[in-house]
Amino acid sequence: MNYIQLSHISISDIITILTPSCNFRCRYCFFTPRNCREYDVQSIGDRILEISDRTGMDRVLIAGGEPTLQEDLPELTEILGRDLHVTISTNGSRRDVLRRSTFHEVHVDLKALDRKKHRRLTGRTNRDVLECIEEFSDSDKIEVSTVLVPGIVDTPEIERIARFLSWWDIPYRITGYVSHGNSMAARRPTDDEIRNAARISRMYLSSVSTSLDFRRHKKRKMIIDTP
Repeated sequence: MNYIQLSHISISDIITILTPSCNFRCRYCFFTPRNCREYDVQSIGDRILEISDRTGMDRVLIAGGEPTLQEDLPELTEILGRDLHVTISTNGSRRDVLRRSTFHEVHVDLKALDRKKHRRLTGRTNRDVLECIEEFSDSDKIEVSTVLVPGIVDTPEIERIARFLSWWDIPYRITGYVSHGNSMAARRPTDDEIRNAARISRMYLSSVSTSLDFRRHKKRKMIIDTP
């Protein structure tokens, strides 16, 4: 029997499955796992499909934490991918699991192109992340995102990332840093700083979006802690 560890499932304009564990230690992470337990993959798949039938929503996002640390993620995505549009949000460190998974989109979070900055932010090298982006670069399923952190991952670093992604013209999303009570000494970027980073990125890429474009998400409502 296959199992997957979950924190909880929530819903807004998309059904979101959140897994608890992560192999990065991102300094600005705001995710707080809830009642974490292992569940049978089939029962979770059935519950998600039940929620989809009840709400009419046909899109599911699997995030965390880092979902690819769940070895049975491929089994869950196979169940969901038959009827739903599946997106996996990942730090890109487990390509072996992604290769075996069924998804329509994969969102890879690239914290920084500069190796020292990436290690400062996550405690880990970005080598696997960059290799993940390159491996899936010939697919129309990939999007890369970066958090704009003034003074750390600022506009020049965003431009370097955009130039790197331009080899494949990968869709790119820039998110403004928001403090969630963490200890990182950084301020929130202004809207103009986010727009400027996007403007510069569009010199290299045909598809660039920002967190300013997503401010009107519906408020998430908790659906389940257990199936």
